[in-house]
Amino acid sequence: MVKCRGCGDEVSEKAYFCPRCGLRTEAGEEAGAKTPISTRPGWERDIETALSNATKLMEDAFEAAKKGLQRAADEIEVEVEKARDWDTKRSAPVYCPKCGSKNPSDSQYCTACGKEIPRDL
Repeated sequence: MVKCRGCGDEVSEKAYFCPRCGLRTEAGEEAGAKTPISTRPGWERDIETALSNATKLMEDAFEAAKKGLQRAADEIEVEVEKARDWDTKRSAPVYCPKCGSKNPSDSQYCTACGKEIPRDL
């Protein structure tokens, strides 16, 4: 028995390849044994498929998040415009329904006649 140069396992002196790690032994080199060409192991294909699927799922998730964020941004824009309109209405003077006098925007009663000023807000 000899030790494998790759994994250190004991290998038969007549073996051309280590049964544990597949490395060609000295006997295999002397005999000119060719290393077999094997197809990719199944686990490599499985990992590649899993990574491809994960990439697709992540791309879909990012696209969905992007659309959701855009909808939220659009809704926020609408609410900001409403707030701007409200602020403009709030800061505009109000006129008394009884005497027509101009009053500050936050008036609840007319400064000229004392009539209550209805608020639409």
